[in-house]
Amino acid sequence: MIFKAIAHNALAVTDMVKALEFYCGKIGLKKAFALDAPQGKPWIVYLKIAKGAFLELFYNGVKDREKAYDFDAIGYSHWAVSVDDIAPLAERLWRNGVFESEAAKKTAIEKENIWIHDPGGNAVEFCVSKVTDPALAEATDDGIVFTGLGHVAFVVRDMEKSMEFYRDILGFEFFNQIDREFKACKMDGSGNPWMNFLRVNPVTTIELSYGVNEPFKTGPNSAGFKHMCLECDDVFQTVEYLHGKGVQIDSEAEQGVDGNCQAWIHDPDGNKIELMAIGESSPQNKA
Repeated sequence: MIFKAIAHNALAVTDMVKALEFYCGKIGLKKAFALDAPQGKPWIVYLKIAKGAFLELFYNGVKDREKAYDFDAIGYSHWAVSVDDIAPLAERLWRNGVFESEAAKKTAIEKENIWIHDPGGNAVEFCVSKVTDPALAEATDDGIVFTGLGHVAFVVRDMEKSMEFYRDILGFEFFNQIDREFKACKMDGSGNPWMNFLRVNPVTTIELSYGVNEPFKTGPNSAGFKHMCLECDDVFQTVEYLHGKGVQIDSEAEQGVDGNCQAWIHDPDGNKIELMAIGESSPQNKA
């Protein structure tokens, strides 16, 4: 297996204070560390989800589109955090005013699934997943146990090309397909498939759904999704492998500001993907 996990999901935010108040104060994620840009200005804040899994928040996002996401617009859709029990998280969200009613809290507990939006309008899903290694889990003071980065979801223009990229080239295991009524398809080409699921590791997946609308027009500083990071053991070997598969390398392997080795590629729809090997002395490894 080339890739071990999704190391982080990265978002640009227009107001870091509000973003941290939401993700740390209301949700319960912990601030792990921050990085400054080479010019010395605040650049990135890392929030720890579980061991080796982070949310990366960039300063100075520019709100230049009406909606942060669309389930039919091609490109990034949403991200998910996995928890071992939805009930304590639902209770926390109710106490902190994220849920508007106790009925919403009750529904979340019954369905073992929560959908909310952050201050920038980005969709965040919480779903139940028992962690395979308890040492990876991150527990809050009020009994919530985050088990990892559950999934990152994209809406794709051409499912065949995207499956070739994520399944055949990156090596993620295709294991399920559903229709728009969230019912499992027969996997024989019949029916009306909507979403494909690929397994990155036992607790993390990539979700690919069929697009309908054109992608959002975004710039380099647009608020919302910036990139997804895939962790590997050796970035140089991974880049060499991808070269052999004909994948365009946007930035060759080099050491980043955080001390990790990294390179950059993009998927068939232009979504940016960082390839990273976590260094022993890196802040991610110490967090």
